[in-house]
Amino acid sequence: MKALLVSHKQLAKEGRWDFDYHSPPELIYRFPSSILKKVEKVAKIVKQKKDPTKEPDATFFYVDIASVDVEVGEIARSQEMTGSEAPSRARKLISGYDIIISTCRPTRKAIAVVSEDLHGQICSTGFCVVRARSGTNPYYLHFVLRLDSTMEQFRKFSTGSSYPAILDTDVEKTLIPVPSLEVQDKIVKGIRHSLNKRTKIVMGANQEWKSITEKTISAIANSNSLFPFDDNEDEEVLWRYEDILARIHNLRPLSNSSDNVRARLFNPEEK
Repeated sequence: MKALLVSHKQLAKEGRWDFDYHSPPELIYRFPSSILKKVEKVAKIVKQKKDPTKEPDATFFYVDIASVDVEVGEIARSQEMTGSEAPSRARKLISGYDIIISTCRPTRKAIAVVSEDLHGQICSTGFCVVRARSGTNPYYLHFVLRLDSTMEQFRKFSTGSSYPAILDTDVEKTLIPVPSLEVQDKIVKGIRHSLNKRTKIVMGANQEWKSITEKTISAIANSNSLFPFDDNEDEEVLWRYEDILARIHNLRPLSNSSDNVRARLFNPEEK
């Protein structure tokens, strides 16, 4: 059983009594202590706000939590809207190369760098907006804010059960590894190159998928069998009717045994 000694003064100061909050993080200490810094030492929290409803006919781009691709930490989409359409949470002003961190369920890694084309636009108040200080590469800061060692600290700082959340002050006191700017640049170069390569591969795959889909629709519409598929069989792909039928019949019965869905799928006359 783990035990932890915490003074009453410390408990009162933090206002937290749970063990997980006060137990020290572990993952961050895989890095040399000489390069560990709190976020507030290398970045500042930006709290500039703008109320778009004051200009109901003006258009702007809005970034909310759903805008962030949590897989790679990029703003994948934003919504163009007028001030009259702005939701009540559309209030935070963002600048190019700011880092936005979702404070609700922060361990989902909805953390992204604001691109130049979104400079001067608005994000949700559900984000903590962080701006790198001089001597810190914004893309490096973005990289370390998404590390597992950071997520561990965010988890400890979170309050609430259904929708755990952190505060701006929690972000400020989070420890991250901060090497020299030269090292930061080298890391960013590798990460950005890898991400660019991934983007090109994904775009190529999407284009191929779109092309095959369009050609397939055309073949069906013209009642011919000239489908644009490779004849080589891929053993990992389940596609043949007989194989699918066999898999369906091997599925475990549903909890409501009287509702035999599997049988009706391939026996449409069964009532």
